[in-house]
Amino acid sequence: MQKKWLWHFLLWLPYLILEVNTEFYWMQLQYQQPVWSTLIHAFSEEFLQLILLKVPMVYLMFYYIEKYRYQRKNNLKLGLILSFILMFFSLAGYVFLMKFTVPFIYSHMKIVGLGGFGTLINSFMDKIFVAGIAIALNEYDNSQKLKKREQALLNEKMQSELGFLKSQINPHFLFNTLNNIYSLARKKSDETPQIVIKLSKLLRYVLYGTEMKFTEISKEIDFLIDYIDLQKIRFDKRLKVDFHFNIDDDNAQILPLLMIPIIENAFKHGAAQSTKNSFINIDLKLKSGMLQFKLNNSFENADVETKKGIGLKNLKRQLELVYFDYSFIEEIKENIFCTELNLDLNKTL
Repeated sequence: MQKKWLWHFLLWLPYLILEVNTEFYWMQLQYQQPVWSTLIHAFSEEFLQLILLKVPMVYLMFYYIEKYRYQRKNNLKLGLILSFILMFFSLAGYVFLMKFTVPFIYSHMKIVGLGGFGTLINSFMDKIFVAGIAIALNEYDNSQKLKKREQALLNEKMQSELGFLKSQINPHFLFNTLNNIYSLARKKSDETPQIVIKLSKLLRYVLYGTEMKFTEISKEIDFLIDYIDLQKIRFDKRLKVDFHFNIDDDNAQILPLLMIPIIENAFKHGAAQSTKNSFINIDLKLKSGMLQFKLNNSFENADVETKKGIGLKNLKRQLELVYFDYSFIEEIKENIFCTELNLDLNKTL
């Protein structure tokens, strides 16, 4: 509240200086009085008008504007009230000039040419000018506050939705990995204990390493390597996986688990459904904040729709919520499903 009133004072001060200067030069031009005497009298007149008439008029208008701002049915009523306030204070300004300013402030001078309809019109125009500037500044201030509030609500909504998407990905990832363990357990594979240990490591990252909005890309790459190793245990020799990465900044910040849905998709709808030898080629590059992630995998079912699960839908939505500059491309080339993600890590919403 104190900050608000200080801001209002700083806005009124230049207006007072402008009015005092205008009155001073007009009086000097008309009556050629001593400089300091004219300045003191001009300040006295404008300061009293400001305190007694203009400030009360403006804040009374603010009161009714705030009262009826969101009531469309009262727009006419608000207009009439503001018009009445304007006319009342214009008349009060005229009375102040004729009954106080001339007899008391300029009692030592013979002021001519005042009174009548012209002076009343001047008072009215003066009050319109003050009211117009004040209301315009007030509405601008309110619009900025509204924009900040809307932006805060939007950010809160985005964070809430982003958290919800992450909460969907985590059990989705767990479900897919548990299926792998189940298939190995049924085969009574000796690899089962090893895969459980790797799963434990992965889950630790999913639960505790992704709490912040962003994570270091080096940690994300370690997670991808562990996940790929886990999957390779399941598929053994009938699946060839190549993962190449070249990054120029280990500490570059990226949205956690952003690339895992693409890799999950390749294993689930490519290798898992293949009856022949299959492959997954992954290439990750990062240079000056520009990330390029390419994945090509073989598959036998040409139905693209079967490849679009919850993971990729969430990935696309997270990209929309977080990143300003990105592209995500999916296409089929002769039974090879190609996915490419290009992302500017430096530009986030």
